[in-house]
Amino acid sequence: GPSERPGGGLRPICKAYGIVGFVRFLDCYYLTLITKRAKVGSLGGNGIYTIKATETFSLKPADRPGQTGGVGAIGDGDRGGNDPGTMLLSMWNRGKRSVGLGLSNREIAELRYQGLYQVVDLTKNFYFSYTYDVTRSLQENFLATKAKPFPPPPFKDMYAWNYFLTRELEQCTNSLTSFQWVLPIIHGAFLQRRLNDYGRSLNLTLLARRSRHFAGTRYLKRGVSDQGNVANDVEHEQILHDEASSASSGAFSSYLQVRGSIPTYWTQESSVTLPKPPIVLNRVDPTYHATQAHFADLLRRYGSPIVVVDLVKQSEKREREVIVGNEFRSAIDYLNCNIMDPEHKIRYCALDYSHISKHRNLNVSTSLNETATWAVNQTGFFCSCPRWTITEGGKVEPFDDEAAAARVDMLGKYLGVPVLPLEQKGVLRTNCIDCLDRTNVAQFSAGVEALGQQLVVMGIRNAAKLDPSSNIVRVLIDMFVEIGDHIALQYGGSEAHKKVNTTAGPAASIHGPMGKHKELLTSIRRYYSNTFSDRMRQDAMNLFLGYYIPSRHTVPLWELESDYYLHNFHVKSGRGSLHAMKLYQRTFGTDWDDDEGTAGGIVRVEPNGASSFSAGSSEDESESWRIERVRRRCKIQNEALSVWWRLAIQQYIQSRMWMD
Repeated sequence: GPSERPGGGLRPICKAYGIVGFVRFLDCYYLTLITKRAKVGSLGGNGIYTIKATETFSLKPADRPGQTGGVGAIGDGDRGGNDPGTMLLSMWNRGKRSVGLGLSNREIAELRYQGLYQVVDLTKNFYFSYTYDVTRSLQENFLATKAKPFPPPPFKDMYAWNYFLTRELEQCTNSLTSFQWVLPIIHGAFLQRRLNDYGRSLNLTLLARRSRHFAGTRYLKRGVSDQGNVANDVEHEQILHDEASSASSGAFSSYLQVRGSIPTYWTQESSVTLPKPPIVLNRVDPTYHATQAHFADLLRRYGSPIVVVDLVKQSEKREREVIVGNEFRSAIDYLNCNIMDPEHKIRYCALDYSHISKHRNLNVSTSLNETATWAVNQTGFFCSCPRWTITEGGKVEPFDDEAAAARVDMLGKYLGVPVLPLEQKGVLRTNCIDCLDRTNVAQFSAGVEALGQQLVVMGIRNAAKLDPSSNIVRVLIDMFVEIGDHIALQYGGSEAHKKVNTTAGPAASIHGPMGKHKELLTSIRRYYSNTFSDRMRQDAMNLFLGYYIPSRHTVPLWELESDYYLHNFHVKSGRGSLHAMKLYQRTFGTDWDDDEGTAGGIVRVEPNGASSFSAGSSEDESESWRIERVRRRCKIQNEALSVWWRLAIQQYIQSRMWMD
């Protein structure tokens, strides 16, 4: 933001390290800049930074003598003359506005929007990089590096929290220069630790990316939107780097898993008198269209298979979690009935964490470890330079470089799709009710299993099972505890209840609740946040992410009873369920009007292709014809219903073609 010098020319206003974006409420545009940063780690020599301070400037002409500036104007100073009367009048006007006197309703609303915009604290868990696409996984970045496209591939906008703020900036620049101006910023957590294992220098990184879709706070964002976006959607990446020769080379390996709210329509209405509100299925979706949209999105992003680990309670005296858990299982059963290929069916596992942890003869750690082993073996993981491979029986064998190279060449030549020797295919999706405490413990179990296999494939260890008392597991425990607290604070308002146990021992890898006193304080903090401050935080996120755009002709954000219509666009447009049903019929339905006129007889197809109609046929022939018609209709409808997952798999393959 340059400004004029008294004698002419320009002078600097501030030193900035990046552009967060531009935003406009009711008055002028505002520019938000990163003024302080801190390096928190690096990936392959690419620095990862966190935001330490930002500054927002209003972009409007400075005040002139006899005029009053707008809300938050930069140039409030007088540079037009030395008339004492004009100077006193300008000072008087600025003084009145500083205390809110003499402001119009529009200016008051502008001030309120400014305050809400500042509620989103960019100095807490927001990260960016100048040379590494933090919105994409390590595997996707390796694919892009292999092809070296120019301009660089677009960032994944679902994880860029300044996507709305940079749209107009990107439109003003062309595709060859926009990547130099637009700096995607992710929200979540980033932790990195240096390890020494068997004389090898390793960098272990945990990176959590929070989706901007259907983002919000605990009780105000539950379930799924009609677009298939779920609440508390977080992608969790575990990266291991073996620094064989330098920080930018060596072997890399990564494992991806996701968490997210149960993808059905359900809510919990918080209040001061109900610390644990009842769970309500607030919308009826007989065809599970929103759940289907969610899993189709997972197939487009990660491929197949999709492994689901459901940690909600399976039985309760007073049903709460069971209500939404049963609905989730019914949705998966319905979707799997329409997926014809067994290889691409959703692989569902229900594990009642609470019941197992309270049962005398059951061990929650053992159950989670067995489930984690099964899940990691289903999806695999990415490794840039695999040296060994683990067979289905658990045997370690040398990696066949020639066969992998032949496969890579064949797929690249005939399909035009870049392929890496060892890739992760599919993803593990874990959920409980809040997707915070139990989910974090389960994700730790999957992380330990994946880490053991990563070390074997990279040639560092010869056994995939890690000792719970080893130093590398203790470091991973501390990292998961910290990253779990970050995610819980962002969504639930307090740190996690259930944590991974930091006590080393042969049987100690997980424990249940913390000490009673500390858990009580955590519950009080979460209850206070959910009851009193979450609404303001939700309004701030809706404004920052662009789900609500201020206008003089719309209801102010703080007067809306609910933000339901901001995130459910079909309902907002007034078309509602009828539109969704018509869209569903047009996409997957079949028009039966061609044979409606044959109700009184039978159409026979002759050998030469001609058809004849007979009205006096026997009842047996009429009944058999009706049965055949129903079968034919059911077959066509089933084929139409199975289209969605085929399209998702095709889009997953097509999404990699831009990398070639």
